[in-house]
Amino acid sequence: MDTADIKTTAKGKRALSQEIASRHTDPNFYGALNYLPNPDEILRKLGKSQEVYDAITTDAHVMGELRSVRAGLIKYETRLQAGGEDPADLRALELCEQYMKQRPAPGMQWIDAYWNMAKAAFRGFAPHEVVWAKQDGYLLPEKIIDRPQRRFVFGIENDLRLITRDHMMDGIELGPKKFLLTRHMPSFDNPYGVALFSACFWPYTFKHNGYKYFVKFCEKYGMPWALGKYPVGTPEKEQKQLLEGLQQMVEDAVGTAPEGSSVELIEAKHSGKPVQAILIEACNKEMSKALTSQTLASEIGDQGSRAASETHREREESVNDSDRIMICDTMNELFAWITELNIPNAKPPTHEFYEESEVSMDEVEKLDKARHFIDIPAAYAHDRLQIPMPQEGEEVLPRTGSAPAPSEPGQQEFNRCPGCGQAHDFNQHGATNKLTDQAVEGADELIASLIEPIRKLLENSHTLEDFRDGLIDLYPDINETQLGEYTSLALQVGALDGMEEAK
Repeated sequence: MDTADIKTTAKGKRALSQEIASRHTDPNFYGALNYLPNPDEILRKLGKSQEVYDAITTDAHVMGELRSVRAGLIKYETRLQAGGEDPADLRALELCEQYMKQRPAPGMQWIDAYWNMAKAAFRGFAPHEVVWAKQDGYLLPEKIIDRPQRRFVFGIENDLRLITRDHMMDGIELGPKKFLLTRHMPSFDNPYGVALFSACFWPYTFKHNGYKYFVKFCEKYGMPWALGKYPVGTPEKEQKQLLEGLQQMVEDAVGTAPEGSSVELIEAKHSGKPVQAILIEACNKEMSKALTSQTLASEIGDQGSRAASETHREREESVNDSDRIMICDTMNELFAWITELNIPNAKPPTHEFYEESEVSMDEVEKLDKARHFIDIPAAYAHDRLQIPMPQEGEEVLPRTGSAPAPSEPGQQEFNRCPGCGQAHDFNQHGATNKLTDQAVEGADELIASLIEPIRKLLENSHTLEDFRDGLIDLYPDINETQLGEYTSLALQVGALDGMEEAK
């Protein structure tokens, strides 16, 4: 496209459906290239490939952070969600679930495949080759194999290309549904993605150079100096003998010295941490921030507290959430391929990670308190407490307490009659007067047993909240069961009296 065509296209309606800011019109792009060099600053300036990142993974601190990230991935369960409710969508879900029960490749587990996809965050991108095969009439992946990044480049259209012996620079074009690609923060200028190991390179380099001088420091100042003294006029031969004895003393902790000479041990004194140790700690923190976005969870030292460490751990987990989303996107693409090849008109299922929530004591206390004034379905309580419902005839642990009798479906708590303890429909013909009498009679018996302040409080309270607050003011030590009983009684009497007056 020449300059005139570009100007016409940019101004005309054709600009809406065409790319005009592509690399073909970029003055900074060398048009003879069929591929894009990796723009990673570290790899480009050093003239090295991914092997520099392999060296970084051997660092003990980096390995510890990688294991932490992997552990955060393993603790999550996985499941598939149907793409829709149509029979075809459910068939696609069932097919993908059956496929997930087999291994992604011989000798590999799905957690290994997930981890290889997660490596895209550290290296920029992670390619996986898919080998298809017929299985029970369906075309399914037989193998999903992670391939090294050095075998791939990206074309000028940001398409993945495979480097071969015949095409060692620009690679060859790849067909659809062959390579899964997981990328971390890719862009138009950088389809290779952002590699976190790139941010670790200089801290890694300085740290290991610091180790070299730190070892020398320990060798030089970590043990006392042996200082030999000889009288003035001692022959040079005897001086050399004394020096050799001191050298032997450093190695074997024993030595000899001529008569008339002396040996003194001088210990090196140093205050605070050696500067080399400070350098190593600083480099470790920089790498931790790059890999997990925090430092205190791995090295709290004397700088943090438990609260700060927990905050940093939460930050790390939020970063791990984004990595799981990246893996799910790759798996969703795989399920889309499986669905398209086998059930063309169905919506593919989606992949997700989830974590089984732990039951807290707050949840137990909430259910225990709530059952004093509302009816809680047993199935709901078992679900919240993650305790399965007992099967018929199954042995169960004996209860240490009793739960209130459940209400009939559709009845509110204030519909329960204090006279007989049963729930009734007050709209039934002829029932209102009888129930009102029973409720008032039960109320009178209870109110008669109360002291005068409560009786006055019930008469002077305009709302249920006034009565409740007044009870608490009168009896600060009143328990929740008594408060619920008195409040429920006041609500019943008020409702029945109002119905009676209306009738």
